[in-house]
Amino acid sequence: MAINVNPPRCLRHLLCIGLIVSASLVNAAQERSAGGINETAAATTGPFFYGGSEGWFWYEDPPLPEEEKEEKLEEPPQSLAPADKAEEPEQKKGPEPFSVQWLRQNMPILLDRAINDPTKENVEAYEYAKRVLLDRAQRYAEQTRDVVANDPLLDENNRVPLSTFAKKEFLANRKDGLADALKYLSGVAGIWMFFDSTCSFCHLQASQIMDLAKDYKFHTRFISMNGQGMPMLPEWYVDAGHAKALGLTMTPTTVLVVPPDKYYIISQGAMARDQLEERILVAADSNGLLPEDKRAGTRAFDKGVLRSEDLEGFESDDPKVWVQRLKEKLKGRY
Repeated sequence: MAINVNPPRCLRHLLCIGLIVSASLVNAAQERSAGGINETAAATTGPFFYGGSEGWFWYEDPPLPEEEKEEKLEEPPQSLAPADKAEEPEQKKGPEPFSVQWLRQNMPILLDRAINDPTKENVEAYEYAKRVLLDRAQRYAEQTRDVVANDPLLDENNRVPLSTFAKKEFLANRKDGLADALKYLSGVAGIWMFFDSTCSFCHLQASQIMDLAKDYKFHTRFISMNGQGMPMLPEWYVDAGHAKALGLTMTPTTVLVVPPDKYYIISQGAMARDQLEERILVAADSNGLLPEDKRAGTRAFDKGVLRSEDLEGFESDDPKVWVQRLKEKLKGRY
C-alpha cells in the first residue's frame, strides 16, 4: 500500500502561516532589542494582536501637538524652598491712641465689652478711656473760654447781652424798633378779621385786634361769615365773597391787607397780641413792605451774623486764610 508523502493542501496552508508568524516574531524581537522601532511603529507594521497601544477597535488617540508636549515637559519643578515674600502694601495706620478719632471708634467697643463681661479689667478700661475723653473736653472748654473772651467777634455777649440788666435794655430797644415798624405799616396796610358770631375764640381775637389797632392806628375791618355781629364790635361787615376768594375755612382768621389788591394771611385761629405783631412784621418783611431803616429795627438778633453772601468765593481751605477773611466780614457789624 503506497503512502502519500505530500501533505494535504490545508495542512500546507497552516504550515505557511506558522512560518510567517514565527518570522514576524523573530524580526520584532530583533528590532526591539536593537532599539530600531518604538511600540507604536511595531503595532502599525506588525500583526494586529501585537498592537498593545491601540485603542478600542484598533482606534488610536491622535498625537498631542508639539506645543502641548513641550509645555508638559517644560513645567518647572516646584521649589521646596520658601518663596520670596512679595512686597506687602503698606498698611494704613489707625488713629493715634487716645485721640478723638480713637476714642470715637473705641469707646462704644469698650462700653459693650464692660457691660457684656463686667470684669475689673473691662470696666477699668472703659472708665479710664472715659476719663481721657472728659479731660480732653475740659481742656477744650478752658481754651475756648480764653479765645472767646479775647476776641470781640466771637463773644456772644457783644451780640445779645447775657447779663440781666443789659438784656432788659436790649429787649426794650428791640421793642421800640418793632413799634416803629408797626406804626409805619399802619400807614400802608390794614387788618381784616373774619369771624363767626357763635365762635368763642372770635370774641377774644377781636379784643386783641382792637387793642393793637388803637395803639398803632391800623385801619381795621371785621367781617362776619354767618351774617351776625358781636357785641364788642362798633362796626362790622357781612362777607361778600372775600373769604371764598382767599380760601378761608376757619374762624377767627386775620389778614394783612395792602391796597389795592394784596392780601397776606397772618393767622388762622386765635393768637395773642404779641404773636400777631410778630406775624405782621414777618409778612411785611418777607414781602418787601418795610424800608431798610425800619427793617433793621426789627432785626436786633441779626447783629454780627454772617450772611449767605459772606460765605461765597472762598478758595482756600487753610484755616489761617479763611479765619482772617471771616474776621474782615464781621468787622463793623457790632
